[in-house]
Amino acid sequence: MPPPQTTGIYPSDSITEVAQSLPIDPLGLGAADILASDVEYRLHLILQEAKKFMIHGKRATLLPEDVEYAMEVLNVEPVLIPPRPLPIAQFQSITIPSSSNHPQHLYHLPDEEIDFASYLKQPLPAGVASSAGVKWKAHWLAVEGIQPAITENPTPTQRAGPSRPQPASTSLRPQARTQLPQELQLYFTRLTTALVPPSPTGPETEPERHRLAALASLRTDVAVAGILVYVVKWLGESVQKCLMAPTGTISQLIDAIDALVNNEGVFLEPYVHILLPPLMSIILTVPLGPHPPSSSSSSNNQPSPFDLRLHASQVLGKIAEKYGKSYPGLIPRLVSTLNKALNSPPFPSPLGASNPPSGRYEGSLLALSSLGTQAVKTAVWGKAGEGISRIDDLAGRLYSESGKKKNPLIRALIKCISVIIKPKPAETPTPQVNLDRVADLFGPNLANGLSKKLWTASEILRLRQEETDESQLGNGIGNGDAGVHGHGGGDGIEVDQV
Repeated sequence: MPPPQTTGIYPSDSITEVAQSLPIDPLGLGAADILASDVEYRLHLILQEAKKFMIHGKRATLLPEDVEYAMEVLNVEPVLIPPRPLPIAQFQSITIPSSSNHPQHLYHLPDEEIDFASYLKQPLPAGVASSAGVKWKAHWLAVEGIQPAITENPTPTQRAGPSRPQPASTSLRPQARTQLPQELQLYFTRLTTALVPPSPTGPETEPERHRLAALASLRTDVAVAGILVYVVKWLGESVQKCLMAPTGTISQLIDAIDALVNNEGVFLEPYVHILLPPLMSIILTVPLGPHPPSSSSSSNNQPSPFDLRLHASQVLGKIAEKYGKSYPGLIPRLVSTLNKALNSPPFPSPLGASNPPSGRYEGSLLALSSLGTQAVKTAVWGKAGEGISRIDDLAGRLYSESGKKKNPLIRALIKCISVIIKPKPAETPTPQVNLDRVADLFGPNLANGLSKKLWTASEILRLRQEETDESQLGNGIGNGDAGVHGHGGGDGIEVDQV
């Protein structure tokens, strides 16, 4: 027979901990819940009696004395006797000699001297003397680097915490409930519940159909304007809580932000500053998604962290394109932040991997590619492609030999390069490119990545050659001017030769 289901505010875990600290047999199934409900009932009874003494004393504050009197009335022995009010100390006077006939007196409170030897010999209160007290027990945390499987040590699942972090609460705060009508409250609850289903969904399941309907509502409905500020705050809090959640959950939140940005019927401009931090967190956070990755991620077609950063970068590009003219400092500040992340030194993996994580650099490149040509030329290309050589060297240090074949950092770099080159015309044949020259100028990892993208390879060689020629031409003009001014005091033949 299953134990009765009890509800209350007093936790049954406290009963279990107290039982474990006492030399008694383990509690049976459901005994802690029953005892917790009984404790809660007796606490209510004592507080109800204590409140009578408070009202009788014409006070609005419940004092420890009220609780003590209530326990005496109910014939309950107090566990810890609350302290009585201290007696009012008597002032003592000290006579100060004076030259006048009237002596002066100085009053002070005497300090009571306490003898610790006699104080420690006094008997303990009844409640403390009969309790089990505090106990210590030694146990092994690890033996030769391996944690023993004993009750004192946490299990791996307890250390990892909850397996699926949940988004922010779908219920409105009490203040919002007083400001919104019942219809909008219900709309917010159903919308946020459908946007992130509680479990992974398939393409033809009922939760997935509800999610697509919620995205369509978020993308087209004008009624979203009534709950816009609450939806934006919910998205920001949910992304912050779900950075270590399954990648499918993060992708669903990015879809919701994308749908909200595409809604032309709401005035989203005042809330752009709330949407940017969640997107930047997804782009730059390392690690992103559950770690270690679950074995079911590939079977459930969960997106990779690279796909999440790419998706978030595309949404970031939409926001920059839509509100960049209204806020002239928006794109420069984003480029500055991403440039700092791209130029920061690698840090050790927080998960103990042999190679430093590269997700921060991948996200920076993907986000820069979505911010336009000028952002890529400033932060990635540099002077004659020097920035690309540095990123290629970084990719060689961040990936082992097995990971260089499918290097996400080089993929992100190639996507950045595709922004600053001309697209290939339809009827133009594929040019023949010397990849060894690409490796010499930009790095071997980029040359391997461009083995099947010869048009991109030829274009970056052309760009570098054009910049080199312009630089040499500028230097030649500068040297020529210096020669003219230097020989101005000579004869005319030398000036004509220059």
